[in-house]
Amino acid sequence: MARDYVLDTHACVFMLTAPRRLGKAARSAIERVEEGRDQAWLPAAVVAETLILRDLGRVRLGLPDLRRAMEGAPALRFLPLDLTQLDLFASLASLRDPFDRLIVSAARSIGATLVTRDGAIADTGLVETVWS
Repeated sequence: MARDYVLDTHACVFMLTAPRRLGKAARSAIERVEEGRDQAWLPAAVVAETLILRDLGRVRLGLPDLRRAMEGAPALRFLPLDLTQLDLFASLASLRDPFDRLIVSAARSIGATLVTRDGAIADTGLVETVWS
């Protein structure tokens, strides 16, 4: 049975620039996506945060890189921000980082597992996570 994943920002960046930095389970999940056996989503918040990090000089990835990645792996798809995610966002005030709230909301909205190493997110139990 195919599985859905949502990529956190660092998981997306590592996948495209330094795959060895991914946790073992995260790497396995992404390999399944690249093989077309599972599907992964890049939420709008991840794309926006990546572009902010680029503007700050912390990453070199830009929108063309993200587009190429999605074109190269058809099971890697863009997840637009919608009202369902914003409803969930409003209920997640316990997560202080707005991008974390948006990303968790994206995963919850489609019932996906979140690929993240963020222990603070994993510890909340708000969404299933995978990394190590």
